[in-house]
Amino acid sequence: MHIAMRKYRQLKGTHEDATNWVKQTLMPTLKKARGFKAYYAVVFDDGTIGSINVFDSEAAANEANTHVRERVGNSASDMLKHVETKVWQVLHEEHA
Repeated sequence: MHIAMRKYRQLKGTHEDATNWVKQTLMPTLKKARGFKAYYAVVFDDGTIGSINVFDSEAAANEANTHVRERVGNSASDMLKHVETKVWQVLHEEHA
């Protein structure tokens, strides 16, 4: 399992505006991605916003990154500026 973390600087609007864009534009595409497991919208301690995405493999995470760029592109570029994307392997997981 792998986690993809994306960070964005919000250029305009509110966190709610960004969340609405995620629900209406991003999620329909991301949910169709091979190996997609979960999505979390977050606010980081430095004030940037972002997402934590869970995939069943590194290949699936990287493929989803490419697929989202192609399908969603810069549709939120007036609201969000991409800061960074990182992909990590999950070593252990537990759920309640």
